[in-house]
Order: sequence, then structure tokens, then C-alpha cells
Amino acid sequence: MLDILFIGAHPDDEQAVAGILLKSKKEGLSTGVIILTKGEAGGFASKNVRVNELEKAAKVMKLDYLKNLDFEDSEVEFSKEAVNKLIPLLVETKPKIVITIHPDDYHPDHVAVSKIVDRTVFVAGLKKYMGEKTWHPSQVLYASLDGRTNNKKADILINIDEVISEKIESMKCYESQQVDQFLLINSKSLGGLAGCKYAEGLYKKQPIVLDNVDSLITKNNYGR
Repeated sequence: MLDILFIGAHPDDEQAVAGILLKSKKEGLSTGVIILTKGEAGGFASKNVRVNELEKAAKVMKLDYLKNLDFEDSEVEFSKEAVNKLIPLLVETKPKIVITIHPDDYHPDHVAVSKIVDRTVFVAGLKKYMGEKTWHPSQVLYASLDGRTNNKKADILINIDEVISEKIESMKCYESQQVDQFLLINSKSLGGLAGCKYAEGLYKKQPIVLDNVDSLITKNNYGR
């Protein structure tokens, strides 16, 4: 059983939450990533290169689980077939927290993945697949990869200062994509909102239930 599982469309999508995955490992949690395509459609690198970059980044992040599927890049569609391919993987890993891409993202593959994950999480928790002991994650959360179509503020900001060097190392694994500067600028921007140097943001669709009131007591950023 995984504590945190990220599901994205392309190799390097997981870098939007690399800091969260790295920080989770430092806290003793288990982490995993599922990427649906090989990411070759952009034309910057072949499938083999993209997969190799993903595997290098996974080692830096010390993932407990990595699965790279073979959906066709730039043609990912929300469908029953896509959901059925993901169901066994969620049944296998039973993640406590699922993170995927925000439904308002720019890339059509990202939008499709968001819909696929939402449906898969629901269907995978049915007795048909799980028997009497049905499974449901504690939370399904979303990461925004591109602000061109999603201008909403993140609901959750996580300080990643302590793992920023490892995040940079994992970003640099994607030499063919050169995503590190864009992601670093975004982390700095979110850090400014969070009152730290670097942060990553997550979005929620449903309320987060807390067992303890003291969980509401966080650092007060007002009047800094």
C-alpha cells in the first residue's frame, strides 16, 4: 500500500510535485508515480530518451513504485478502456492519497488524465473489484502544471525548502525538456505566498476532514 501516488500524462509531469514526493520520503512515507504516455509527441526526444529521463528522476526521488504505461502521447482520451487499464494499478497500490493533474490544465492529455483518474478512483473502490473490503483514498488532490488556463489559487501550500536541492536534481534529469527553470520559478512564486523560499501547491474538490482541531493551527503569514 502506498501513502502517496501521483498519476500524470507525460514524463516530467510528476516534477510539479517532486518536492512533495521528496518531502514525503523524508517523513517516512511511501511514494509512487504512474505516467500514462512515453511523452514522445513533442518531438524533442524519442520514447527511449523520455523513459530513461523518467527512470533517472524516479531514482533521485527514491520512489517506491513507478509505472510507465503506453497510451499514445497527445491522444489520451477519457474512456472506459483507459479507466479499465488504471483500475488494476490502483487496486494493487491502494494509495492513501492520490494526486493528479488539475482538470483546468492547458494540455488536452492533462485534462483527460484528470477525468480518467477521478473515474478510476471511484470505480476501483467498488465491491466488484475490492470485494467486501472496499478501498477509498483519504484524499484525491490536484496539481496545476500550467497557469495559462488555471488561474485559481492553490488550496494547500507545502514548504519544500528542505528538499529543493533534490527537486532541482530530479528536474535536471529531463535534459530533453529543459523544464527546470519554469518549475523553479513556479516554486519560488508559491514560496512567496507560503512565507518560505520554495513551495508546491495542491488543489482539492472535496472538504478535507480533520480529526484534531489543533491541525488548524499553522504558521501565521499575515503581517510578515
